[in-house]
Amino acid sequence: MKKDRPKSGGRSRRVTVYAASSRESPEPYLAAGRAIGRGLAERDHVLVYGGATVGVMGALAEGALGAGGRVEGVILDEFTSVAHGELHVLETVSDMRSRKAGLADRGDAFIALPGALGTLEELSEILVERQLNFHQKPVLLLNLDGFWDHLLRFLDRMESDGILTPSNRNLAMVCKDVAEVLTTLDAKFE
Repeated sequence: MKKDRPKSGGRSRRVTVYAASSRESPEPYLAAGRAIGRGLAERDHVLVYGGATVGVMGALAEGALGAGGRVEGVILDEFTSVAHGELHVLETVSDMRSRKAGLADRGDAFIALPGALGTLEELSEILVERQLNFHQKPVLLLNLDGFWDHLLRFLDRMESDGILTPSNRNLAMVCKDVAEVLTTLDAKFE
């Protein structure tokens, strides 16, 4: 299902979303993934994500595709068994550096949902690139049920110890729920 132009008549943006691929992802995280995917599609934004059918990643794709959205994925060759077969674009790559670059290069904005080490690595890399002024794209954290609280306290510690500046401490916009993620994204894209 290819979309030739945005429903709103505005400019379609690509939003890279980092999220868990675990089959054990809790239902609230899956529901948030579906809602983010649906919300992006309703705004005519392209969902860019890790390309899998499982976990929060799969829920993202379900939400976006179910709402008629465009979805692009970047997945490792070795995980093609869980690759989503209904995507508009699916790029397979041989290593993590290429995967992260493929996700980062496509994004006009970035959202981190609950996830594990891969999500943390992707979020860290995109924040470092923002800190170094390689890009000025929005970075949002969905802090659903306090998921990112420990990371935020760790950043606070870095700042209080003087090794992280206050401006770099606040590079990621922290959102408490899906609605806040989508309204913050709307404001950044105006």
